[in-house]
Amino acid sequence: MENLKLTKEQKHQQCLKEIKATLIAAAICCIWHIGTAFLLNGNKSAHFLGMPAWFSVSVFGTIILSIASVIILTKKVFKDYEYDEESEDMAK
Repeated sequence: MENLKLTKEQKHQQCLKEIKATLIAAAICCIWHIGTAFLLNGNKSAHFLGMPAWFSVSVFGTIILSIASVIILTKKVFKDYEYDEESEDMAK
């Protein structure tokens, strides 16, 4: 895969875009993990794989959600470029 040729400003904007998207994905995973744990905690009779339903849905759902987030981020948000390219040119 070929690196993109971006200006310093475009590189900075891309970094900010990647940071924001990653933080949103992490926040969604945290909300899912905590939300399902609290919402399903009151149901004492539900069990899945020998564990309480709140634990199973919370943990396994978060794992699936985080893997899906990484796939989406790498395909849609992240771009391949050299961030230090300009500093190398200045050193010459």
